[in-house]
Amino acid sequence: MASLNLIQNPWIPITCQDGSAKTIAPWQITDTTVSAVASPRPDFDGALVQFLIGLCQTALPPEDRTEWRKRLTDPPTADELKTAFSPLAGAFAIGGDGPQFMQEKGIEDKKVWQIDSLLIGLPEKEKIKDNTDWFQKRGTIDGLCPRCAALGLFTLQTNAPSGGRGHMTSVRGGGPMTTLILGKTLWQTVWANVVDLESYPHAVDDPPVADDARLFPWMGKVRTSENGEKTTPEDAHPCQVFWGLPRRILLDLGGARPGTCDLCGAETDHCIRSFWTKPYGTKYAGWVHPLSPYYRNGKNSTELLPVHPQPGGITYQNWLGLVINDKEEGKQIARTTALFVNERSEYGRVRELLGRRPSLWAFGYDMDNKKPRCWYEGTLPLFQVDDAVKEEFEETAAGMIKAASEMGKNVQWCVKVALYDNPADAKGDLSVVTARFLQATEKDFYTMLGDVAAALADGGDTLAIRRAWLDVLQEKAKALFSEYSQFDAIDEINAKRTVKAWGLLNSSASKSNKAVWKALRLPDQKKSGKGEK
Repeated sequence: MASLNLIQNPWIPITCQDGSAKTIAPWQITDTTVSAVASPRPDFDGALVQFLIGLCQTALPPEDRTEWRKRLTDPPTADELKTAFSPLAGAFAIGGDGPQFMQEKGIEDKKVWQIDSLLIGLPEKEKIKDNTDWFQKRGTIDGLCPRCAALGLFTLQTNAPSGGRGHMTSVRGGGPMTTLILGKTLWQTVWANVVDLESYPHAVDDPPVADDARLFPWMGKVRTSENGEKTTPEDAHPCQVFWGLPRRILLDLGGARPGTCDLCGAETDHCIRSFWTKPYGTKYAGWVHPLSPYYRNGKNSTELLPVHPQPGGITYQNWLGLVINDKEEGKQIARTTALFVNERSEYGRVRELLGRRPSLWAFGYDMDNKKPRCWYEGTLPLFQVDDAVKEEFEETAAGMIKAASEMGKNVQWCVKVALYDNPADAKGDLSVVTARFLQATEKDFYTMLGDVAAALADGGDTLAIRRAWLDVLQEKAKALFSEYSQFDAIDEINAKRTVKAWGLLNSSASKSNKAVWKALRLPDQKKSGKGEK
């Protein structure tokens, strides 16, 4: 088939500021009318932006923060970007006789998979065999155009979940959490997440070249893991963190035929229907990806593990650990996020340059081994505070979040007490109560967090705001308890349980409510007159 080059050819679907859509080449992302990527799937959108970040990080990393700030609002021209990207084009081909982007040549005699297996979330063979593909149906994806196949390939390699014996996970494990600073334009979003060379964890001395297998592992003999071999940052170019090859895959381009892409609907002369695969791709160890938050494996451990999305979605509870470090839990925010929020006196200037209040886009798969339970994404606002009050701001924010977490767990437990004679043994899943509690308090949290930032900037105290947050938590907790415990429909059978549960919810002596007050650093409850109601 004719070759598609992911650097030279237009293939990236985007939306413009006026709402129109078009397809561009990577070197056209500095066009100020380009707003955001617009692919057929949300995981493709996240992967596409990471592809562009990785390309800029590899081809034209800024020397220092000064150059980084300058390019944020004075980006390279399309011709300058094209010049910077072009030397790498040889590593980004889909089709032709040379190396194939993110694929391993020479495995044509291995196991054949249908093309839908390239997409995370499509039904596995076990589900089809057992007839349990209820939500994602079999046979919906029979063929992909080269563009969607390339996107599926990059998305899988970037998020690679467990896939059975010998199927390696991505640089960040299976289904990593990614956090990106959002700009007003696509260029700003991409460039805001590029790391300058002075802040890069490993030295990058030589200009990147397309045939460097330490950078693009498919350009040479793939570093496999049949005998347990691991690939560390010392074994590769630092930017391989964006171009990892945990899965050994080769698209069956020779078998492609004219047809319609089942994802984007495009008519193509080369509809790809299958691929070959082989186990024991690259096994990564010791890498820290700049676009992901991490946590320490134990209080005294130096080992960092990537954060992964969890059931419940991305709410303001994730603000702690994604926007600011969670020292108590050993969580640290992504390197790119840290560089942005630690701009200190220059942060306000960067905010002005972005043309909007900065926010963090967090996304990723909640994986159960190789099975995706859900795709989550959300945006978290960032607040400007001076160095002098930064510690106080972060401590207050952390306390507000922990207080909400305690109150959410408490109202869920009290609902159980009201509904069951033996709540500890009850098997019903009431996590929806906590989820709704967080949803009901999220808007108030961000409003009050803004009030905290303003109060500290004026040299004031935050006690009144913390008290007001407690009032919000108590009000929402009582409302949800009344709804789920059927308090208004109390009868002889559940009267005792419901009254007992109501008392637990409001008791100032309960362990949970004491934890709420402690997290908010409030005065003694009895002395303050905020005891039982």
